[in-house]
Amino acid sequence: MSHKFLLSVSVLACSLFMSATVSAATRSTAPVEMARTANPADEVRCLEAFINSEFEMAHAVCLPLAQSGLRDAQLVTGLMYALGEGVEQNRRLAKWWLSEAVRNGSAEAESALAQFELD
Repeated sequence: MSHKFLLSVSVLACSLFMSATVSAATRSTAPVEMARTANPADEVRCLEAFINSEFEMAHAVCLPLAQSGLRDAQLVTGLMYALGEGVEQNRRLAKWWLSEAVRNGSAEAESALAQFELD
């Protein structure tokens, strides 16, 4: 894995964390039904754990959020499977989760699919 790519993943994670923090504060006005059912604190914990390289915790927190349809959690879950961080590396699951995030509007997940050559 190239240093440049890992740096781009870190930058992506930081931007996700910032957007989750902002959206958590304004969650009640979000138009997406999923946003009203997810606990904003869990979303922040998911992204914080990922950013802090606490991948086992990130997986434990992010996976249920990803399963409930939360786009950023799907992206993080896909990245963990692609990188083999906190979970056994699994290209099939990485592709599936990243594809779900793309389906939910994540341009970052689309980029990750291409960078990991999963598309």
